[in-house]
Amino acid sequence: MGETSKVGISASKVVALIGTLILIRDSIFYFYTVDLIAILLGILGLIIAFVVFDSLEIIDFKKLKIPYIWWVLLIIGILLLLLEFVVRSASSTFLAGILVITAAILEILSQKKSYTASKIVVLIGAGWLIYESIMGIIGGSITGIAKAIVGIIFAIILLLTLYDKIDIKIPYSWWVVLIIGFVIFTWVTPVSGTIIMVAFILLLMAY
Repeated sequence: MGETSKVGISASKVVALIGTLILIRDSIFYFYTVDLIAILLGILGLIIAFVVFDSLEIIDFKKLKIPYIWWVLLIIGILLLLLEFVVRSASSTFLAGILVITAAILEILSQKKSYTASKIVVLIGAGWLIYESIMGIIGGSITGIAKAIVGIIFAIILLLTLYDKIDIKIPYSWWVVLIIGFVIFTWVTPVSGTIIMVAFILLLMAY
């Protein structure tokens, strides 16, 4: 298990919990469609959400004990990405799958050596932001390209704050991550912005 803070929950479980809440939201959205496959996947998504939620041991279901193991999280995360790829709806963000996979990565690292969980999440968020920005440039619209440029600039700033040897006069601190996450969420892409703001939550919890 990963190191826990004063609130009694590991960084990995915090990320998994947020990913599960997003999965519940996305699964419910599928019920507003007339696509039978989307509705079935929505039901499956809720079942998966229950499995992850039970493994977090936030609520004791007593008779049902699902272990919280990194490879289980990894399989679930990959499955969620595949499900969203199959649905391919306008509301598909792949965010739930990304966060669950991130939780699996944090759980793996917690068993190997000491690490800074928030920095790992920032790294993943910056990487996904660069990916989304490149897709925006490929899209070709003026607005998309403008957002992509802003996204790439902030992604580079985030990555530079992770390395102490490079002094860019911008510290790696909660308010920097919060501001960048908010800007990205509001004006560039809510998916990458959410991942970065999850890192902000971990920073506040001293991870």
